[in-house]
Amino acid sequence: MAGFLKNLFSGKAEKETEEEKRKKQEAVWEEKTELTENAEVCYRKGKEYQRKGDLERARLYLERASTLYSNFDQVFDESKVLMEDCDEQIGALEEEDLIYNELLEQVTEKAEELSNTQNYIWGLLSVSRLQVVFERLSVCPGCEILGELKKVLGVFCQGLNHELTEEEREYLQDFITRFYDFGDSECFADTANQVSVEDGKALQVFDMNGNSMFTCMHIFLDKCIYAFCNGFETVENAEPAETDFIPCTLLEDYHLRTSQGDIREIPQIREEIARIWSDCEFAEAEPDVQAIVERMNGYRKLDILHSF
Repeated sequence: MAGFLKNLFSGKAEKETEEEKRKKQEAVWEEKTELTENAEVCYRKGKEYQRKGDLERARLYLERASTLYSNFDQVFDESKVLMEDCDEQIGALEEEDLIYNELLEQVTEKAEELSNTQNYIWGLLSVSRLQVVFERLSVCPGCEILGELKKVLGVFCQGLNHELTEEEREYLQDFITRFYDFGDSECFADTANQVSVEDGKALQVFDMNGNSMFTCMHIFLDKCIYAFCNGFETVENAEPAETDFIPCTLLEDYHLRTSQGDIREIPQIREEIARIWSDCEFAEAEPDVQAIVERMNGYRKLDILHSF
């Protein structure tokens, strides 16, 4: 009997403790920052899409949650409950038959067959197609640096033909530092930082988050800047190009967030995949500098968010 009463009272105490914990948790939630709330909303959305079997969109929102608690200390401190599961689910999704996973595997295999110079050319053509997108987003508060991609690509085009000036080297080195800092800023993660596109949809700066797009782009540009500062003619001996960046030009997050159904059926996605492989063939043919610059300049005027 004494044991029964002991278990009864201890059970009640445990229930009371759990209730107290719940109330404390609710009180903490009320004080959470907007970024923390956004992280938790994204996490819940990701889990809901996962339950529905829509793994592409599950990844979109789980990666957004991951970026928010990874980049901001307060969010990290307040989101410990969801972080472990979120990371685990993202890791599992990397093994699924998703469009980025498939394309990344294909690009990686092909990149191993190409020379370092060819891979850098492949990447330069890819990043050139983001100029129009970045210029649009550069009007958002605190996002002005995105408009500088135009100048950076202009310097690269010059660097394919001529040795960079000291002023150009200093500018590129300053840019890549500021570009890195922007990726960790609230301006990058603020979903209010968006612009309208012609079809009535909105493009967010945070759409640059998916599949570590901004991180991969930073690494690619950083390596490019180092190569150009040393003379692009020596690029074959430079660090291996960051080819993980190339599949990111699909801009998956934007299409997944603003469209319904299978992402593989979206015309812009199909067209961009075709351009990626066309660029690969172009780089593999070892084009001269003039041809590379002409192709880059053509892409720098292209709006990849619309079907042609």
